[in-house]
Amino acid sequence: MTTSLGSMRIVVDGSKCDGRGICALILPERIALDRWGFASLDADPIEDRKTLARASRAVRACPAQALSLVGPATVTTHAQPGVRIRRDPTFDLRLPRRRDRPEHSP
Repeated sequence: MTTSLGSMRIVVDGSKCDGRGICALILPERIALDRWGFASLDADPIEDRKTLARASRAVRACPAQALSLVGPATVTTHAQPGVRIRRDPTFDLRLPRRRDRPEHSP
């Protein structure tokens, strides 16, 4: 099952960007760096699958987690329509809630 790319865009949170420039190395046609090294993005929707894949890679590579993809994405699954895909409970990246964390003793 495949959905359309739609208006998928890459955005930057300027308060998180620390100007390392890794994103511009991965996606130079969409991301430019200003004279201080901070990301400046092309706001046009991403229409191409290869560009979307590289934009996703740039988002994952950002050490400050300042980039994100917003809008509908192309999702291809090999499951039949109507079949639920279960998440693997052993692969959970969520942090435990504060009350579940061990308390520090003075």
